[in-house]
Order: sequence, then structure tokens, then C-alpha cells
Amino acid sequence: MGLTAALEWQAHEFESRTGIRCYVTLLQEPLALDSERSTAIFRIFQESLTNVARHANATRVEARLEREADQLLFQVHDNGRGFDPEEAKTRRSLGLVGMQERALLLNGELKVEGVPGVGTTMTLRIPLLASTPPQLDSR
Repeated sequence: MGLTAALEWQAHEFESRTGIRCYVTLLQEPLALDSERSTAIFRIFQESLTNVARHANATRVEARLEREADQLLFQVHDNGRGFDPEEAKTRRSLGLVGMQERALLLNGELKVEGVPGVGTTMTLRIPLLASTPPQLDSR
């Protein structure tokens, strides 16, 4: 199963299990991603949905995967209660830490922003191509 099919399946499973509507907008063109990137995006999506179900009190989730030049942008937004960013600084959940680590391993960036009463948005940016470590001169 490719990434787009896996994301659609996960959204459907989440909606069936929680009753929270989950809309997914994906790239129309085929995207050749290595398994490391595909797995990281899928796992981050799973954790984002878990956080929505546990904490957001949302009725709707929107996920969007798109390409921006040489980067992949993946966003998950819910219409739940959001959170106070200052309060969140004092609490670090293991789920968020795991999402951050997955992004960093791919030379990416993950941001989670919330507005009380409005909702929460998770934004993941990762390079499309795996970066290779610099080659050492063997001379």
C-alpha cells in the first residue's frame, strides 16, 4: 500500500472509530518517496489523530499533503479547543516528542500551533530527497 492509500485508510479508520469527520486532500501526481519518509509521515498522521481524539474535543479534522518545490508539506488541522502555547511549553508529551524526532531524522521540521477555542494545526516539512552526509576526502 502506498502512502496516499495508507493516509486515506487511516482517515477512514479514525472517522469510523471516533465519529470525528476526517477529510484528506492528497497530491494528484504520483510521488516517489522512500519507505523511511512514507513511514514517518504515516506515523506522524497516526499520532496527530490520536492527539485529536484524546485532547481536542473536535468535530472535524482536515489533512493536506502537498509538494512545495523540493519539500513535502503535510498539515493536520482540527477545529477543537486548541491550547495555550505558553502552557504547552511546560508540558511535553511523548507523542509530540516522537513526532519531532521523526521529523528531525529526515532533516525536517514539525510545528504544532494551537489557538484556544479555534483548534490546532500540525505542520510537517521534510525535504523530498534524502540528504547524504558529506563525503570525506580519502587522499
